[in-house]
Amino acid sequence: MKLLCLLAISAFLSSCAPQKATPEHFFGDHPPRAVPQETEILVSLHPAHIDDYDRICDQLGQLAWDDGIRQLLRAYVDQAPVLRPVEPPDESPSFPAGATQIHVPECDPWLDSITGAVSQRVRYSSVLMPIKPFGGMIDALQDNKTMGGLLSRAYVSLFGQPLKEEPVPVLIVQQSPGLETGLVQVVGSGLITQLTDTMGQMLIQESTREILPGDLFFQLQVRAETLPMTGDLVPLGPGERD
Repeated sequence: MKLLCLLAISAFLSSCAPQKATPEHFFGDHPPRAVPQETEILVSLHPAHIDDYDRICDQLGQLAWDDGIRQLLRAYVDQAPVLRPVEPPDESPSFPAGATQIHVPECDPWLDSITGAVSQRVRYSSVLMPIKPFGGMIDALQDNKTMGGLLSRAYVSLFGQPLKEEPVPVLIVQQSPGLETGLVQVVGSGLITQLTDTMGQMLIQESTREILPGDLFFQLQVRAETLPMTGDLVPLGPGERD
């Protein structure tokens, strides 16, 4: 009889204890709402060899990517939008309407013949779509940390496939006090690196709160568009020589 009482008490306490949320707990059945953001980037460099067109394009593309993604992620974190994660009715790998995969801008460098600088303008347009195939979860923080922040590293898993090769830009979300059930808020950003299938590592770029194991994130979809240059510049194309 005593044993039965102890078992009953144990079962009661277990039912009253807070339960750890599973990924499915966060995703409701609602129409997805995209959150757009956009920024324009002007990048310049002084190449050692003006005739090395491919190298110039690679360098300009990397500079534009680094600056553009950093500005987009920071804008989302500063804006701190409230999202409603959803489970799309169609689990196919195709993207929803309006979603775009990440791609590098078309190379269109222009030369300032006086200063020797080569420049390019790029517009980055992004969409944050809080649907499960674009989401993932922070599994653990490196070095056995219980919480993380700026430049912390974490082990993560994706719920779907990565939208691009690493590094993959993501926005980290948490449930915030005062929000109704099913809503989360952007509290940080990161770059996922060293992807193996759907597992990877994340370098946290920014955070307005402590980042915890179990936090969700969503991949950022980005489209790059080359913009025309203005001023007394010379278009630099393949085969151009000084």
